Amino acid sequence: MGRTLLNLLLRCLVKPVWRRRLSIQQLRRRAALVDRRFGAAGLREQALAEPLSDEVGALWIGPRERAGEGTILYLHGGAFCFHLPALYRAFCSDLVRRTGAPVMLPDYRLAPEHPAPAALDDCELAYRYLLRTVPPWRIVLAGDSAGGNLALALLQRCKRSALPLPAGVALLSPLTDFSGESWSIRYNEQRDVMFSSHAREFVVGHYLSRMPADDPEVSPLQGDWNGLPPLRFHVSSSEMLLDDSLRAVERARLCAVDAQATVWLDLPHAFPLFGVLHEAAQCRAVIAAFVAERLAAPLKQVDANRTAPANLTALVTSGGECENTPVQRQK
Repeated sequence: MGRTLLNLLLRCLVKPVWRRRLSIQQLRRRAALVDRRFGAAGLREQALAEPLSDEVGALWIGPRERAGEGTILYLHGGAFCFHLPALYRAFCSDLVRRTGAPVMLPDYRLAPEHPAPAALDDCELAYRYLLRTVPPWRIVLAGDSAGGNLALALLQRCKRSALPLPAGVALLSPLTDFSGESWSIRYNEQRDVMFSSHAREFVVGHYLSRMPADDPEVSPLQGDWNGLPPLRFHVSSSEMLLDDSLRAVERARLCAVDAQATVWLDLPHAFPLFGVLHEAAQCRAVIAAFVAERLAAPLKQVDANRTAPANLTALVTSGGECENTPVQRQK
């Protein structure tokens, strides 16, 4: 399936759902249909369920016995309200095949039954659990959309709790700021094939609860970015969350963090999850190379990367058919 056909399919099947103001149960049933459609095609590595607490479990995908050599902690997306287990198992299986590293996929609690910061609490639990047997420099953190938000918020938690940080972080279309200050929320609303302002209202209403929108627990862009590990963002030029990634890279580089954003032309939100896309395979290869690079870095190099000035040669690199151009703000 090509990009044009997938965009059309998502625009017809997904984007209108948000305007209908469906109940959370109805939305989860729709998500299950998407999961069956796009998750069934992917081959799956061996998987092992492991309880982390009485309420939270995780799925180990790939060779669990090799976790100490390098592990990917992947935080799934789903608007903080639903999970697509078949889709994410297929995606993570492909990461395992490309990197050789097992993936730990936490099944964190979902809103609205468990609003913020419950999901972040569970992600911290998973990270602490992983640290019992895997050194931090052998962990790469990753996540898409809501999971990308949780990954960045987890870094903030780690800094405040003096927990060691992972070797690197790969982020796919993360939501970094609930304040509504990203211009792409407005100028890309018509171009985005999956979301609209109604989707944003849904997430705010179900996830934030009583937390203020500028709290770093939900808006990691507002937190302290000093000393973070290398960050790699992948985002589409046509999605509403484009500026969430670009603003995050700007913030990171102001704090001398090695951060890069790859902007891909006219693709769906979190497009690497859709294995039917040629561009998804390209992006997965880039992510796998980053994971391999970070897991191969010795401890002293990891420490050096956290303190050395960032390479300021380019803020945005090209992806797919995108041109390598400087950031331009649209208002």
